[in-house]
Amino acid sequence: MFDMGVVPTTIVPPRAAHRYVKRAIIEELAETVGAARIATVNSPAGFGKTTAMLRWAEILGATGRPIIWIAARAGIDSLETFLDALKSASVSAGLMPDQGLGDGSPRSWLANMSAHSGPRPVLCIDDAQLLSPEIHEFIEQMIASARDGLTTIVASRGESGINLARMRALGYLVEIRVRHLCFDNDEATRLITQESVGQIPVDEIQKMVADTQGWATGLVLAVGAWQLDHAEGHPPEGGTTGLRNEFASYFHEEVLDGLPQNIRDFIVNTSILDELTPSGCAAVVQSENARIILEDVFHRGLFLTEIDRERSRYRYYTLFREMVYGRLMMRAPERAAELHRRASRFFGESGDFQNALYHAEKSGDQTFLAQQLDLLAEQMTYSGLLYRVDEMASELPWDLLQDCPSLLLAMSWRRSRRLAFKSAEHLIVAAEAAIESATQCASLDDYEARQMEFRVRHRKIMLEAARDNMPFVERESELLLEDLGDDHPYLSCTLIAQLLSARRELYHFHDMLKLEAELRKALGRPGSDFASIALKSSVAPTLVAQGKTQMARQYLTEAHNLAIEIEGENSGIAALPGLPLAELHYECGELTEAARLVEDYLPSIRQWGFVDQLASGYLVRSRLAAAEGDMASALSGLEEAQIVAIECGLDRLRALILSEQVRMLVKSGKLDQAEQLFHSSDLTVEGEPVPTLNPTRLNEWMAIAWLRLEMQRFRLVRSRKIAKRWLEFVRRRGAIRSAVSFELLLAEIAVLAGNRSEARRSVRAAVELAEPGGWIRPFIDEGEAISSLLVESYADGPSLDTPVDRFAAELVSVLRGTPKMSGDDEEEFGLGSSLSVREVEILTMVSGGLRNREIGDRLGLTEGTVKWYMQQIYDKLGVRRRPQAVIRARQMGILP
Repeated sequence: MFDMGVVPTTIVPPRAAHRYVKRAIIEELAETVGAARIATVNSPAGFGKTTAMLRWAEILGATGRPIIWIAARAGIDSLETFLDALKSASVSAGLMPDQGLGDGSPRSWLANMSAHSGPRPVLCIDDAQLLSPEIHEFIEQMIASARDGLTTIVASRGESGINLARMRALGYLVEIRVRHLCFDNDEATRLITQESVGQIPVDEIQKMVADTQGWATGLVLAVGAWQLDHAEGHPPEGGTTGLRNEFASYFHEEVLDGLPQNIRDFIVNTSILDELTPSGCAAVVQSENARIILEDVFHRGLFLTEIDRERSRYRYYTLFREMVYGRLMMRAPERAAELHRRASRFFGESGDFQNALYHAEKSGDQTFLAQQLDLLAEQMTYSGLLYRVDEMASELPWDLLQDCPSLLLAMSWRRSRRLAFKSAEHLIVAAEAAIESATQCASLDDYEARQMEFRVRHRKIMLEAARDNMPFVERESELLLEDLGDDHPYLSCTLIAQLLSARRELYHFHDMLKLEAELRKALGRPGSDFASIALKSSVAPTLVAQGKTQMARQYLTEAHNLAIEIEGENSGIAALPGLPLAELHYECGELTEAARLVEDYLPSIRQWGFVDQLASGYLVRSRLAAAEGDMASALSGLEEAQIVAIECGLDRLRALILSEQVRMLVKSGKLDQAEQLFHSSDLTVEGEPVPTLNPTRLNEWMAIAWLRLEMQRFRLVRSRKIAKRWLEFVRRRGAIRSAVSFELLLAEIAVLAGNRSEARRSVRAAVELAEPGGWIRPFIDEGEAISSLLVESYADGPSLDTPVDRFAAELVSVLRGTPKMSGDDEEEFGLGSSLSVREVEILTMVSGGLRNREIGDRLGLTEGTVKWYMQQIYDKLGVRRRPQAVIRARQMGILP
């Protein structure tokens, strides 16, 4: 029996508009909700709050528990009408007689609820956000008074307004949020199938599910929209869930209508933002109350989902934002453009450059976009976003670009990296003109003009570095580094990298320790993280040239890991350390890892255009193919590299590739083809390729190619003289890796001359030089001559326990295809004397009266090495003189 003043729909559970789709999470929550003192169900409109409560009421009612239903939307406007509704709902649920409820005051209600006995009632309050504060206060008192005698379920679009902190702390509160109400893929598919008349294609169903984000009403609206489109045969351009009247009408009627104007304006203005924060909203709406309004929007449940509630970070639901933003763009495009400009300025000042450019582009104002790019170009370059600056700037007309010097300089650097030298030079000239114009009209002060001058000088150095003009790079880098001081960590890092590369190419290793100290200092400066990737990648080849392989490996690995962390696997920036690291792996015999890195990064390195990386990538790929016996692919890869080098005017790369082509052709027995290729190059010089006063590595590679051809024509005296000159030069300059190459060439010359003793000495010298770097492939790639010399020199027994001999043993084991010998495998002689085979061999010659030099000549050892062996023999036999060693060895049965 209803109270005459109560609207029946206020206390009667509504009929479900759609057939219930059974959902596991709703079924499982029924028991949890039923056991709680209070359960809150919070979500924006249309997520199924009422449907969930109806299902729980059905389940709990089936166990005999009375269900009291109150719909706040149906005319409850005061505490009095709420109490009337509560009375009628209680009577309807059979809880108490019509006349047994006291005087009807709030106190009387609380007394009756606390005294109630029997099955525990379930009070369901729908749309609680519409109730007044005094009703909220009463509900709080009722829940506290009833204790475990009542379960209250409160559904609201936002925060219900009921104070729940104490209930939460005591563990009496169950909170149901959007994540519980959202349909998962399977549930959404079942709902769509249930609601549709015809069969909806699977791909359309998947799109509906993705676009609606599990929003129940959105799914139903999408089904209706699809059926309408299907019936009319003219689906709109936006698709089933695009900017459509069905969704727009729902959002306006259920969400926006009735909101205060300031809230409506706030929602419209902030719809341009992907993520809402107090500071971002304040910048866009230009209001100091942005934080308060943002929290109000969230509390009202206006389709705002929390990202980080503590930091007030939110995001609009996708369909809601698309509807609001779409109408803004259609009805007030100028307003939208100004909002985007405000957002762009905010994000630019906050250091969020990607969002700054996104909003600048969305403004549709090309002049503003050019200004923002010019303002942010340098900072974005330092953050690794140079490619993005260049891509966006390339879409702008020249009459806008020519007044943006910072942007022009950024673009020039990208062109230099991509080896587009003329374009880079043109952009630098245009930047200088723009700077001069700005200085004359006083839009740049003296300090700003000085900073722009530094950038111009830097870009010129980067351009010449790309052109391989190393004398210019060395000279100008030193001068600019001195002028910059400690104020420009990114520029300093890039200059140090280029200076070290120039020093390597010019063999200027005389003050490398000082430069390495500057390098560590630069890497330690704030703001140098991204720059350190290019710096370490450029420095590593210089360290390798000096034999400092471990440090180079460390730098490259660190740079590679950082690049992956910033940009991800297979990115262009990761190629900078990735390809030199591939070459290092190859040189050390780690072919699998080298192959992986080349496959990952060679395709993307052209966008960066660094010669060292191009050289590493092409060389390693070709050498790997040759190592597998595929000489045709190896030579084809080198031809491709040669074309790239010619196209870009990279003479150093041309020389390196030419030298490698000659080596492979000679090893393949194609001497005539090698000679024709060499002499057809315009890099060759008349006469003998001796190291001049200022040679470069280009000269070295051409000399190596020349030596290989001369050797094969048996012009050995001439070849030996030139190889000796180069060896003396690179050793004197500290170019260890180059010294290994010339020692191996001298060994091959000696073999051809029939002097195997001298050949073994050269091989041993090469091994000693290569050991610290762990270089294995330079020996293997030289072919049978060097392999046989290694075996002759080191394979006659176990190696000594010295780094060089252990490395030699590893080389021999690789050549023979057997595992490296360990100390446990060494054969011992006599009564535990532990003399090695080599030591016994030397001791036998000593017993025959040979001196150290004579022994060395016979075994291909230096006199110093023989002395070292003799000291080992003395220590093991416990003697100090040669005759005593022979006598002791005979006593032990080691010598006959």
